[in-house]
Amino acid sequence: MLRLTAAAALVMIAAGVARGSEQAPVKGESRPLRVVTTASGVYTAAQASKGEQVYMTSCVSCHPAGTYAAPSFREKWNGAPLARLFDLVTGTMPKTEPGSLETQDYIQVISYILKINGAPPGKAPLPADIDELKKIRLHLPRR
Repeated sequence: MLRLTAAAALVMIAAGVARGSEQAPVKGESRPLRVVTTASGVYTAAQASKGEQVYMTSCVSCHPAGTYAAPSFREKWNGAPLARLFDLVTGTMPKTEPGSLETQDYIQVISYILKINGAPPGKAPLPADIDELKKIRLHLPRR
């Protein structure tokens, strides 16, 4: 049986490699969470396009274009769970009426933010489920 050091296991988890489904976890141990990054295409181009429209009508008055693609934004959020950004946006935006947008509007705006930061679109839409968003880490490439 192959044994991994803790460091090797963390590297595998960070790379998105989980234990094979045929191997049961050791008693009292949970399966490692499969980590996905935004570099793997976690939103669709259609979501980002709709997100740009929502951004322009609901966000741009307080957050000028480019705010969410600045190096300081990428430095702050790179590596963070996407759920954390979702929680921030849904809990504090728009400033005058936090939480007033539909959940899909927030997901579309986040998709637009991913797009303007160079994250590629994929074939499956970004989910609106917080548990699924917890499994996605922001990977924002340097420009």
